[in-house]
Amino acid sequence: MLCLAVSLLLLLAPPPATAAAAAEARGPTACPYDLATATQMIPRECYANATAGQAATGCCWYVFAAYIFAAADHANRTGAAFLPQDPAAACSDAFAARLLSFGLVSPSLLANNGSCDLTGDPGKLAAGSRPCQLTTIAEVRAMAPSALPNATRLCAAPGVARAPAVGPDDPGCAACRRAVIATTYEMLASARTKEFVPCGMAATVAVWSRAPPPLERFRAYALCMLQVLENVNSLGTSDLVPSPPPPPAAVEATQSPRLPSSSSRKNTVAIAVGSASAVVVAVVAFASAAIAIVTIRRRRRTTTAGDGEGSSDDESVASLPPLPREGLYIFTKSELKQATNGYDEKLLLGSGGAGKVYLGRLPSGQRVAIKKIYRSKKVAEFYAEVAVLAKLRHRNLTTLVGYCLGGRGDHHALVYEYLAGGNLWRALFQGDLPWLRRLQVAVDVAEGLAYLHGFREGAVVHRDVKPTNVLLSESGTAKLSDFGVSRIMPEGGTHVSTEVRGTRGYVDPESFSAGHVSEAGDVYSFGVVLLELATGMRAVVPTPSGGAESIVHAAHWAVGQAGGEAAAAAESMVDKRLGRNWDRPTVRAVFALACRCVRPYKHERPAMGEVLAELKAMLADYDTRGGGGADGSFPDADRSEASTSSSTVTPDPASLPSTSSSAANTEVVSAPPRRDR
Repeated sequence: MLCLAVSLLLLLAPPPATAAAAAEARGPTACPYDLATATQMIPRECYANATAGQAATGCCWYVFAAYIFAAADHANRTGAAFLPQDPAAACSDAFAARLLSFGLVSPSLLANNGSCDLTGDPGKLAAGSRPCQLTTIAEVRAMAPSALPNATRLCAAPGVARAPAVGPDDPGCAACRRAVIATTYEMLASARTKEFVPCGMAATVAVWSRAPPPLERFRAYALCMLQVLENVNSLGTSDLVPSPPPPPAAVEATQSPRLPSSSSRKNTVAIAVGSASAVVVAVVAFASAAIAIVTIRRRRRTTTAGDGEGSSDDESVASLPPLPREGLYIFTKSELKQATNGYDEKLLLGSGGAGKVYLGRLPSGQRVAIKKIYRSKKVAEFYAEVAVLAKLRHRNLTTLVGYCLGGRGDHHALVYEYLAGGNLWRALFQGDLPWLRRLQVAVDVAEGLAYLHGFREGAVVHRDVKPTNVLLSESGTAKLSDFGVSRIMPEGGTHVSTEVRGTRGYVDPESFSAGHVSEAGDVYSFGVVLLELATGMRAVVPTPSGGAESIVHAAHWAVGQAGGEAAAAAESMVDKRLGRNWDRPTVRAVFALACRCVRPYKHERPAMGEVLAELKAMLADYDTRGGGGADGSFPDADRSEASTSSSTVTPDPASLPSTSSSAANTEVVSAPPRRDR
């Protein structure tokens, strides 16, 4: 996101050393923006004489936010959406000059090649220079007559004394964000363009054009729009491909966007979720007033809470319902410490965003994987995972043995069955996984997902299907894991409106743009996994130009090159490690099925039950024919992790605590649940 801010800052002003000279050369044209008010957003930590300076990255955000706030304020006071060429240039000059003359930022911040190098062509922000950049607000409003009124009501709430808050942690955020994205889509369609940055700017100007923007609400709005990007883990900002306008209300689908040519494909960041997020990036670009302020506050809150011992989100815990106990063992802290030799780092299996996973041994001799939650923000996911897994029992889902609920200031922990085969990501990309095993894994994961989607109490949507969340037993059985962001759908419901979670490269673009969670999102993610199994490529691959390319984009391009025949396209993308005698019937069929799973619109994708039936038929066909000579061997169990995160240490089973003979036949899984002592 910083790269996007800096790239737009390049449009705003010349280098500070020449700002005054440029203004003088242009003559008496005055800047109509209220820069004095806008620059009050820059904190003292960024001042040139600050003793405890803020990081340059944060100050760059403040600079960008101040200018954008000035533009939005002027728009609603005067009705002018974008300035003519000369005033636009005058404002960029005056803005840079004011920052320097009042010592509001360090000169090095605005210097050539500095953190916020303002060199560039300010004319790109002038009226008429790009699509959607119209002269008056009335003209801009006319581009989105359907979506704009709703976005204005939900986000800016003009004339409402006690409007619902729209900060990233407030209930009104999701509705506001969806409305702004819909407005931007409508403007893109009206202008018949794919230039999302200027149309995103126009959408935000229009949203805030009915009343002067209160600083605090505008700040909250900007962070609301930013949050959706944080959820997909920073997509990058260069040459993102925007999604086409959404289909009309009465028609669910439109024609898929044309595939890019080979030359343009090489220079395009084509992450699948990036298509939908590009419009959001544009909106955030113009709406990000004071993003740094709240971002830094978040960091300070995190620092205060701490990521180590003693961190806990007590308010979140207090608001959550009691955890289920039936069928689960409630561990004490001392039992888990004993099982892991005091959380010995030699027994570390992996670490991730929520905490660390250790190999443990219970008094019965049973080996388990113990996830120690040390991130306070992940406590809600801990509760969600227990609530979901307590209801589920299936051979292709990881089994939750029990949990430890820490008191105030203590860690929580989840205890799972231990799967010695590691995860699919490591087996596929760091091992030598034969095709038969890949096909069997695909069937296993599909079995698990079909069970989830057909759950009797309402479909369970996993929301984070990816190879690192597929664990393997020593015998090769694959099990889906990590249910921290899963949701149980209401019976009869088609979707739930909520924050879209997931991992870069695996998120369904349609769900992302609409803010909807449904089974179709899991189908899309599973389709990406199928593409990885067939091609040996990762979901997101760096390009020589420094960007990134999605495996979905590569597959669509290959299908286009093959005349629309997905099975034929597999020939050009098949994993070379499968050898010359790779099993063409099943590999081609898996590739074609994967392409159906990653279609742009959810109604075009098959249901998991259908996917499972087709995969089972492929496996049966493979077995009947004897396959392509796969040896059926499995990667060594001891070189793979047994967690949902990348392994950092290979634990030594000999380091596990010894078990006494008197406890050898005691299975903790069957012990009655009890309270933490």
